[in-house]
Amino acid sequence: MNKPKTRYQPLVRLLQPGKFFQKLSPANLILIGYVGTIMTGTLLLLLPSMVTPGNTLSFIDALFTSASAVCVTGLIVVDTATIYTFWGQLVILMLLQAGGLGYMTLTTILALAFRRRIEYRDRLAIKESLSQESPGGVVRFTIMIVKYTFIVEGIGALLLFFAFLRYFPPGKAIFAAIFHSVSAFCNAGFSIFSDSLEGFVLDPFVTLVMAGLIILGGLGFIVIAEIVRTRKIRTLHARVVVYITLSLIAAGFSIILLFEWNNQDTLGALPVGGRFLAALFHSVTPRTAGFNTISMDFFHPSTLFVTMFLMFVGASPGGTAGGVKTTVFAILLGFVNSSLRGKKTLEIYRRRIPQITANRAISLVMVASLYVLGIVVTVMVLQSFTPVEALFEVISAFGTVGLSTGITSELLSFNKFLIIITMYVGRVGFFSLLMLRWQRKPYDYLVYPEENLPV
Repeated sequence: MNKPKTRYQPLVRLLQPGKFFQKLSPANLILIGYVGTIMTGTLLLLLPSMVTPGNTLSFIDALFTSASAVCVTGLIVVDTATIYTFWGQLVILMLLQAGGLGYMTLTTILALAFRRRIEYRDRLAIKESLSQESPGGVVRFTIMIVKYTFIVEGIGALLLFFAFLRYFPPGKAIFAAIFHSVSAFCNAGFSIFSDSLEGFVLDPFVTLVMAGLIILGGLGFIVIAEIVRTRKIRTLHARVVVYITLSLIAAGFSIILLFEWNNQDTLGALPVGGRFLAALFHSVTPRTAGFNTISMDFFHPSTLFVTMFLMFVGASPGGTAGGVKTTVFAILLGFVNSSLRGKKTLEIYRRRIPQITANRAISLVMVASLYVLGIVVTVMVLQSFTPVEALFEVISAFGTVGLSTGITSELLSFNKFLIIITMYVGRVGFFSLLMLRWQRKPYDYLVYPEENLPV
């Protein structure tokens, strides 16, 4: 029996993958999907109506902006507020939303909207992109993600609208509220203000709403789903994510206060309440968000190193953020604790962690560190940046953060391309997907003799 045709039939055909895409593994489908989204955004940004009169946009700058938006990073080579028209900013907003939801989430929702069947191969790709344990129930979970995203962004936009209404006319306040709510929840760091949020450094309403959106986006959809369903934090994953998140925010807040309290170029010029507010925000924003209420150019090098550590750790799996993730950091802490105590097993919160998980976490940190080091050296060979400037920029790109000491616009074209690749690697979890492919190979049952090495 033939299926009845609908007016959406041409669109359904477009969503059907060709033979080439059908042969792709779920991991490769994710990698190629992000590339396609970035290139689409690049072509849109190159349209004449996207740039304000008197300005031009090169291909590499359009590619950089599109990659930064899709990878929810926030690094910019041209000023979003002055170079792009309303339509250009709208395209960036759409790219932010697509990048925050993720390629597989977006395509799943489109497929459901046009009544396309979600095949098992697609479910495997969704599982990997959302850090789920099994493909069962991933479609329902995807729908929940979209609902939760739009609800939180909607509430955030409403709150920011009333805040921005004190500074701007209603039309600009509405767009600014929507743009910054999406950018904050997606941990993107893009702003339509030339100085990011520096103009609101003493506004607790704007600062705290933005910080709340950043934290909610960085917790990860898996943890949020558990809290919404059970009203409790029960699983080991949720407990680790919440504990590490709060600990890193508290530690960053304390250290920034300590290092910058008397710095007249940063916290020292603010009233006491403003110092606490700015320190709190700058402890939250390195968790891959990228907004700033104080220029990063004037922070002490010690504060920048602390910020780099927070950026490298990043937020949590299954969310809108990058970095090596809080769960990996927790595994490393547990591994050190178990080693110092002479335990043969890795334990966290009275739960044993499989050895293969610990091995993967350690491998991820090692490979990521070597990758960042290699890019930093290359950038410094081509341009005379200080080690702190180059390291900060590369870690910001890898952690999909968007904070910068001000060197992004000065990068040579080749260095811009390296940063684009780094943002892409940080967003798609390239190393994690790579290790998943390696782990699919059959185990080698050949056991070699054991021999110890001094440590």
